[in-house]
Amino acid sequence: MYLILKHIHLTAIVISFLLFFVRGNLMMRDSTLAKHKLFLILPHIVNLILIVTGISLAVALHINPADQPWLAVKLVALVVYIALGILTFKHPKPRVRKVLWLLALIIFAFIVSIAESKSPLGFFASLF
Repeated sequence: MYLILKHIHLTAIVISFLLFFVRGNLMMRDSTLAKHKLFLILPHIVNLILIVTGISLAVALHINPADQPWLAVKLVALVVYIALGILTFKHPKPRVRKVLWLLALIIFAFIVSIAESKSPLGFFASLF
């Protein structure tokens, strides 16, 4: 069961990232496709699967964010990523949207680096 959950979770991560990245690129080009129903509905479904499988994996592995600093930081970074993602597509100024989109992509990479390294510093660990 663990491997199935892990593979679903990893697949959802890739799909979620691709949807965000492609929609952001379309938005930067002022394409009407950025507002296609696919990009307005599918990310919510994929992200729900992502969150449910993430919680399921933590429960299956008996991992508690209060006991694992890397997981606590990852969850906080996830909230920041979600907020930046929402602001990216809602902000009225195109330049601000670009900056928010780039920041969200950096936070996404940070989240992945935390998950890979199991360190709350993620890719910043190599700086210290």
